[in-house]
Amino acid sequence: MFRIVKSSSMYITVMSIIASLLFVSIAVAQDAPNSTDDLPGQGWWTGIQLQNVGANKANVSVSSYQANSAAAPISKSVEVAENGSTTLLPQDLNLSNGFQGSAVVSSDQPLNAIVNVTNRLAAGNGIAGGLAAAQYQGVNSPATELRFPLVKRDHFGKTTTFSIQNAGSVAAKVTATFKVAGGTFTFESPLVEPGRMVIINPSAAGVPSGNNVSVGSLTVTSSQAMAGVVSEHGSEQPAVLLQSTRAFTLQDGNAKAYAPIIKNEYFNRFTGLQVQNLSGGNIDITVTYNGSGGSCAGQTYTNSATGVTSGSSHTFVHLVGQPGNTMPTGCLASATIEASGNNNVVAIVNEAFTGAFLNGGGNGGRQEATTYSAFPASTATNTVKAPLYKENSFNKGTGLQIQNVGGSTATNVVATFVGSGGTYVTKPQTINSLGSLTLVEMFKKADKFNGTPIPADISGSAGVFGVTITSDQPIVAIANESTYPFGNSSIQQDKNNYEAFNQ
Repeated sequence: MFRIVKSSSMYITVMSIIASLLFVSIAVAQDAPNSTDDLPGQGWWTGIQLQNVGANKANVSVSSYQANSAAAPISKSVEVAENGSTTLLPQDLNLSNGFQGSAVVSSDQPLNAIVNVTNRLAAGNGIAGGLAAAQYQGVNSPATELRFPLVKRDHFGKTTTFSIQNAGSVAAKVTATFKVAGGTFTFESPLVEPGRMVIINPSAAGVPSGNNVSVGSLTVTSSQAMAGVVSEHGSEQPAVLLQSTRAFTLQDGNAKAYAPIIKNEYFNRFTGLQVQNLSGGNIDITVTYNGSGGSCAGQTYTNSATGVTSGSSHTFVHLVGQPGNTMPTGCLASATIEASGNNNVVAIVNEAFTGAFLNGGGNGGRQEATTYSAFPASTATNTVKAPLYKENSFNKGTGLQIQNVGGSTATNVVATFVGSGGTYVTKPQTINSLGSLTLVEMFKKADKFNGTPIPADISGSAGVFGVTITSDQPIVAIANESTYPFGNSSIQQDKNNYEAFNQ
């Protein structure tokens, strides 16, 4: 996990003036031994992408803490140019094979940060046959209570593993309460030293294994502030799938939340929306879907759940024939999630290929899946930043899905791409209220730019950008990364994504 602080006691998402950022599982180097409570197989490693959003050059210090160890943290100092970004691999942080732990990042300028976790063989890290990849945000606001809307223990072959980092000043235990279909189960960790992390798996609490009985939600509490990350995975070795996102705090809760990407068998992909009730009583949940592409563009649909109990979750599955789903096949949409009685909820979205597509031989029968966190209404702003965007970069490409969460049509949505080869600014784009816009393969769309467009022959490191999006209405956004060319790449890898940062 990764942590940033604005002072000695405040944490912000990738850095702020004298900031510290938390990264749980910041680095699991390629030969790290694994337990049954950890990710499957070997070859796991992480890269950190830091984006300087301050007014001056950022002086950055990274302290990496080995889990289950009293060893001093491993320190590394770097500089990040104004409006620039940098990537730190395990070798850049002086981490040896077998390191597994967390990190605290400090800076004299505000930063945004994401962590990429993978076992793919690249840059001198990983393992042959590893295809798994996931991304998550650095944690900006640790808290004494964390919420995770989705838990699994071998549910149709998938399990969730939770990495929890002590962001406080003294050692403390961590209590995990799993609320699943099979009942309520608890686990208390040993003492966790400040800066270090502990891994919690549903099996440690006695959550039953198997389809349906193990599905539910998790609440984690401690006397010290914490940061947390969930990793969803299978059991195959080497691993080919990984999904990850950060924990929610109670401050993330809101009676309304937004999900920019919802798919109902759209290019053979579908999503599941998991909504957790943070209130003390039963609530009803309503989801409104605004079609933005495919068979449902311009159309609106709804689904709902009643009597969702305190602390528990409800899943909305976007497949034809699933309960309450009215969206047609081939639908791309965005979603607005609302809870009754002004009660607070949090939510995540899982995306994957449909079983029918894989069973028919699509994608060689190989699944690729992602997870992202829905955005509380209170976090929406008129500016979002994406630290890592790729255009034909080493067989990788990124799509940005931007949702207008304001009450009126946004007519002045502008994206600025900053890379090693220059800065490229789009013409103003339009997004209907609660609708969404996709930016992808922008190097093929010279007509979308004011002035010089992204070059048509861009590739490699020149195709890596940090992106700033401004709007005349509040917006939220998701960055989805995939192998490139889409559907016809020379390499294989799991899909991954992360939530853009509202500024």
